[in-house]
Amino acid sequence: MSYVQTATVLSQSASEVLGGVYPTAVQPSYASRFDNALENLAEGNAPSVSFLSMAPVAADEVVTLGRSLSSPVALQTAAPQSAEMTLMFVARLQNAPASGNGNTGVMGATFYNSTSLNGWNGLMFGLGAGNALLYVCNDVNGSLSTQYEGAAITDAQAQAWGLYVARISSSGGNGITATIHALSAGTEKTQSWSGSIYSKSGETPTVMLGADYLSLFGTKQSIQLKRGFVWNAALSDADIAAMAALIRTDLAADGVIV
Repeated sequence: MSYVQTATVLSQSASEVLGGVYPTAVQPSYASRFDNALENLAEGNAPSVSFLSMAPVAADEVVTLGRSLSSPVALQTAAPQSAEMTLMFVARLQNAPASGNGNTGVMGATFYNSTSLNGWNGLMFGLGAGNALLYVCNDVNGSLSTQYEGAAITDAQAQAWGLYVARISSSGGNGITATIHALSAGTEKTQSWSGSIYSKSGETPTVMLGADYLSLFGTKQSIQLKRGFVWNAALSDADIAAMAALIRTDLAADGVIV
């Protein structure tokens, strides 16, 4: 990542606040290294705002989020849900994930303030027992269903700092394809579903970090994050590799290997 004094470099929009330009063809809609709360935990094109009670505390490039905290904390970013998305984070669970529906949501666009057709809608990417899981609510001719798939991880890997990516494509409403990478574990899974990611008429959900729509998820324990990025584009393999290399170099300087 490079830092610049102007808001535009090589025709790419950079952060007005910090001037970060990332090595991807499209700049992130949200990005944070969680340096401190004064920067509002954002480096991307749009800042985030705190959500769910108290403002989060950031220290040593770590922020702890979740509904299970004594004062629940999440971040509501300005990055909208879209047909093409890439979600990337470095995170860990503080305890072993619970079996069954013990998935802890890290990123999600889930209509937290909406009266939607089903219990939760949109998408969610998080850590669970055995997998880094991507949940989607897909719409097939007005019929909604919950679908999910994940890249394999062990409980020990879920509790260690790990780098995770989900690339989602659903152009034209003719099907959803998602590739989930657990880059630190060296596993991945590609899955296709019919239909498109559900979006209630008249509403555009935005990505939230640290919580999600259903109390079923995110209540087992909190999540610790070191890095968070959202793109409203399905990044290429080369772009994902470039971001992974940047993040790994950045974290290695602090003695963190992912």
